[in-house]
Amino acid sequence: MAKHKGPFCGAKLLKREGTCTLPPGWGTDHPGAGHCRKHFGSTPSGNKAAERERTETEARKLLDGIGEYDPVADPVDELRRLAGRAVRWLDVLEGIIADLERLRYSTKTAEQIDGRIVVFERAMDRCSTILQGLARLNLDERSVRVQEAQVAILAGALAQALAESSLPAEEQQVIRVRVAELVAAADEQPVLAAGRR
Repeated sequence: MAKHKGPFCGAKLLKREGTCTLPPGWGTDHPGAGHCRKHFGSTPSGNKAAERERTETEARKLLDGIGEYDPVADPVDELRRLAGRAVRWLDVLEGIIADLERLRYSTKTAEQIDGRIVVFERAMDRCSTILQGLARLNLDERSVRVQEAQVAILAGALAQALAESSLPAEEQQVIRVRVAELVAAADEQPVLAAGRR
C-alpha cells in the first residue's frame, strides 16, 4: 500500500514521537478535515472541530476571491479597514449558514450544534470587539482636535510672519482675511466630497 503524501491528520502520537500521517478525517464522517478516527475524530468534539476547520477553509477561499486590500499609511484608516474586513468576514459566514437545513445534528452519542454556527458566533464576537474598540477611540472628536491644533499653529506662524514684515497694517489685514477664507474653503471641501460619494 502506497504511503499517503498529505495532508495529514496531524494529531500528536500518544506513545511515540511525531504526528499521525493518516489522511485528515480518515474513518470518520468528515473525510478531508479534522483528526482521523484513531485520534478521536469521530467524537462530538472531533466532529465539531472538523466542521469548524472545513468552514473556515471554505470561507477563506471565498474571502480571497473578493479582492486585494490596498495598504494604507494612516493607522486610523487601517483600523477602520480592519473593521470593514471583519464585517465582510461575518457576511461571508452568514451566507454559508443561510444554506443550513438545521442548526443541530445528531451523532451516536449526542446532539451537536453545527460547527458552522460555532464559527459564525465566534466571528460575531470578534467583529463586535473590533467595532466597540473603534467606537471607544472617538476618532471623529480626535480628528477635530488635531485639525484645530494645526489651524492654531498656522495662525500663529502667519501672525508672526506679518509682525516681522514691513507691510502696512491695511495689507496685513487683507492677507489675514484671505488666509481665513482659504482655510474655511479647505474645511468645506472634504464635506462636499463626502456628499458626492
